[in-house]
Amino acid sequence: MAKYIFECGSCKKKESKFVPVKTTELPCECGGTQYRKLPNIATQTVNETVDTFTNTKRSQNHDADIKQRRDDHYWTVDVPRFIQTYSTETCLEQQWLIYNEKGELVINKPPSKR
Repeated sequence: MAKYIFECGSCKKKESKFVPVKTTELPCECGGTQYRKLPNIATQTVNETVDTFTNTKRSQNHDADIKQRRDDHYWTVDVPRFIQTYSTETCLEQQWLIYNEKGELVINKPPSKR
């Protein structure tokens, strides 16, 4: 048995009940018929508190923040690991290592933040 929400057609009363899956109608106390409601599967804006300690919510540019975090992690964690793992030629091809003005081989700086 599953839990479904039923709404009466005449008195508009809503109730949650455990019923068999095939049940779509139930009698109501007012004498009308309660019909099973479909679950709401439409996406909505996330407005819940994400961090209860700082009481912050998801920002409007959340996707941009996540991309910036991934880029920062890539350049601060992944690139140094790649440099230790791969050959110098591969690092130069991927532009993880570059030659500076003095001709020294150095780690490339991440792209400038917009």
